[in-house]
Order: sequence, then C-alpha cells, then structure tokens
Amino acid sequence: MWAGFELFRTFPLDADCNRADPKRAGKLTMPILALAGAASAFAPFTEAMMREVAEDVTFGTIERANHWVPGENAEALVGVITAVP
Repeated sequence: MWAGFELFRTFPLDADCNRADPKRAGKLTMPILALAGAASAFAPFTEAMMREVAEDVTFGTIERANHWVPGENAEALVGVITAVP
C-alpha cells in the first residue's frame, strides 16, 4: 500500500515539473494521440491539458469507458490506436 500511496504523494512535485518542463525545453513536437473515456470526469479537460505540453494533439474519446479505458472498452481503444496513420 505504501508504494501505491507514493503515487499520490508525488502529485505536487509532478505538477511543478509539468509546468516547468515545457518552459525549459519547449512543447513536445511529435504527434500526440490523447484519449479519454467518454464517461470520465477528466475527458472535458484532457485535450486542453495536452495542448499545454504538446503542439500537435489529436484528441478523442472512447465510448463505454470511464477512467480505466483498456479494461472498460479495449476493443474500441485498439481500434482507435490502430487506425492512426
């Protein structure tokens, strides 16, 4: 459990790094595919968050999925990923 909780304890440091890294090194320039479960509370914010750190973002949602997309709708996830040129 300790290791699992460490993930959450690092959130403040992660936030600092996520803000500082694009300022220091610039935004990511490679194409980014950002996906979220359509039922996720984070879906409305995912595209904007990715655009803060990347220049070329393609965003989409996976139907019948919430937070754990691979476990909730793996078939749709694989379909979207394999359709990318």
